[in-house]
Amino acid sequence: MVRKAVICEKLKALANYYAELEELADGLTLKDYMSDFIRKRAIEREIQLIVECATDVNNMILKLLNRGPAKDYFNSFIELAESDVRDMDFALAIAPFTGLRNILVHEYQVIDDAVVFRSIGNVLRYYKEYLSVLSGYLDC
Repeated sequence: MVRKAVICEKLKALANYYAELEELADGLTLKDYMSDFIRKRAIEREIQLIVECATDVNNMILKLLNRGPAKDYFNSFIELAESDVRDMDFALAIAPFTGLRNILVHEYQVIDDAVVFRSIGNVLRYYKEYLSVLSGYLDC
């Protein structure tokens, strides 16, 4: 049985990854991003960890609700919305980051640095809300 305390610890880890991404992205320009391969790879890794951590949380909550796990990362957000944990509009907005995660991890295609750079702001926006809502839902 999944306990809420375990899920809250996972959310705490996600919050740490979020803070690290926020720090890495602070004041970053596309030119800086493209020229600093260490910072670029660190940002890619933070995005990967944030998405993976969130999908772990999603599946743990679904399991807690006797629904999970979801068939894939994307659907973990959809099924959470179907379980009334979060609204579907939000799920449909945040779920596509799982595709970015797949590109970063599996290099299904050449990684477009400009696309990753432009995604940083939305990752920060949506996962800030994700953390707030899920922490409130679980009373962490």
